[in-house]
Amino acid sequence: MLLVTSPSALLVNGKADKSIADVLIEAVQNGYTVGVTSNQPKPDWFDELFDGTGVQFQQSIGRGDGGIVKRTAEKQGLAPQDALVLAASENDIAMGKNGKAVLVAAGWSTAPRVADLGIQVDSPSALREVLHLTSEWDGRWWFSGKGSSYSVHALSDLSTYGKDFDQQQFRAHLTNTIKNGGPRLNALLAITARSMLAEGIGTLPRLLWGVFPSSTSSNNDTEVLSDFTHRLRTTVSNVRMARRGEPLFIRHKPSTKRSSAGAGVNRLDPREQIESLHINPAYSTNISGRNVVLVDDCTTHGVSFGVASSLLYKAGAKSVTCVSLGKFGSALRDFQLEITGDPFKPLNFDQDAVLQGKPFLGGSENNAAQASLRGLLG
Repeated sequence: MLLVTSPSALLVNGKADKSIADVLIEAVQNGYTVGVTSNQPKPDWFDELFDGTGVQFQQSIGRGDGGIVKRTAEKQGLAPQDALVLAASENDIAMGKNGKAVLVAAGWSTAPRVADLGIQVDSPSALREVLHLTSEWDGRWWFSGKGSSYSVHALSDLSTYGKDFDQQQFRAHLTNTIKNGGPRLNALLAITARSMLAEGIGTLPRLLWGVFPSSTSSNNDTEVLSDFTHRLRTTVSNVRMARRGEPLFIRHKPSTKRSSAGAGVNRLDPREQIESLHINPAYSTNISGRNVVLVDDCTTHGVSFGVASSLLYKAGAKSVTCVSLGKFGSALRDFQLEITGDPFKPLNFDQDAVLQGKPFLGGSENNAAQASLRGLLG
């Protein structure tokens, strides 16, 4: 992988910090290509810290256009999403965003926009662990496939772990990772961002981000995945179209928790999802013509994605990309639902929906992904 940063990211209280420099040197020793770049000439302190270590300096006028990241990645035979940019200034952020790299905020920086980034390291040791965890991920989805009108991407196939690891346990691992924060959350964000950038999601115009709500959502944007998704969008795209405190979907009545439902429940039936969910009216003028990214923790049959996509298309969405952190089995289906009612109000399935479903054909799988994700979640 590639790590690019600037002299400002090595400064603490105006002085170059050796402990941060040591992490960059270790990264080189662990196989990273590490570069420090600036619009200005090389700082006086650079050679004292890095001479003979393999950490390189390059002056790059106008580096905010991201060209230095793209060119360096290409020279190393890497894709832009295989680059991490340690950001301590607005120019660093521009360099990372325009270079299509994964942004990691230097938490010791006082720049206001740096504090808004989703992936934050607050110490050299935290940076060291994120670099280690992220480098073990090859940047590809476990599963990618396109349905008739929406696509589905999953980081990992969790079905091969046996009966001792089910959806509820996965959600518990995921919840703990997100709530506990720290390097593991940062690494989870980084690998998800890398996979999304590789798919070109960050380059889609007019992006709108949302989270599929839990079965008993309180509708106040405090889902476990809500903060994760808000953090993720600041890393993957420049978009601001997702209001904190305003979820994209409203759960107007509880639905059955499908992962723990008994044998008598038909998990391919979208009726209950259709009749318990609608789009938040606060977004009634914001969906038309937008490319929507929808995040869920895990999927098996894909009912949630099919229902959400049908509602979004009825509201005028241009495209829907569904992202799941975990996928169970090979039962994913392409749910084509025609919504005839108002997607911003509660619906009646018999009166407001027409269902057509078929197997989710095609798609690619990557066997290396699943062990990395389960190991990262602990």
